[in-house]
Amino acid sequence: MAAIQLERAWSAIARPVRPYSRAVHRTVLRVPARVECPVCGCSGVRFQASRKPRRPNRICPGCKSTERYRALQLYLTERGPVPPGTRLLEVAPIHTVRATAERLGYEYSSVDLRSAKALVHGDLCALPYADGAFDVVVCFHVLEHVPDDLTAVQELARVVGADGDVIVVVPRDRRLAETFEDPDADPADYERLYGQSDHVRMYGEDVTARWVPTGVAIEEVPWTACFTPDQHARAALTGDDDRFWLLRAGA
Repeated sequence: MAAIQLERAWSAIARPVRPYSRAVHRTVLRVPARVECPVCGCSGVRFQASRKPRRPNRICPGCKSTERYRALQLYLTERGPVPPGTRLLEVAPIHTVRATAERLGYEYSSVDLRSAKALVHGDLCALPYADGAFDVVVCFHVLEHVPDDLTAVQELARVVGADGDVIVVVPRDRRLAETFEDPDADPADYERLYGQSDHVRMYGEDVTARWVPTGVAIEEVPWTACFTPDQHARAALTGDDDRFWLLRAGA
């Protein structure tokens, strides 16, 4: 008797809701997934917005990757399978790059000055590795924190030699023709000057020209040259970052 009463009560509640539920379901079925994260496979109409900077369709809700890490996944995947023993180093590690590297067959390591996430602690301007120790180095949004970025660029190129690649992304202000930095600035002013309290410069459009005097080989690669328009839209690669700088030891 009690079961019958419970069933009747549930039917009374569900009956008026059912048409709305069906309508929502039909609407969802009409909307195809517009974005898909190449890192974790999460898909949907759009990604989450970021708060700082404020950008729509930017953060994957599954793995929290931003556009630069989704671009890395696509880029390394398109390079194809790697032979056993291929070594990848991440500078200033976050959670997504190790998964990407190991999924593709790389032997992974990481370095940072003091982060507990890093497997090795070391100074980017004096890396504790031999020449040509790695095949690939990933250095995303790090050089803007380093006072002597020119020495850091030389060190990064040294540890991949002439046959490897350092994949670099730095934030930049596209309105600036030249990189802005003030070595005498008060650290209390860094956020106002550079947009973040632990940045020491704001890169402009001259990134490649800035690093040419280091003697390293530099290739500036816009993502539009790496990926098809469909890949670009599907992975939501439109944002603050839009290119890689590939570095290696000069001839």
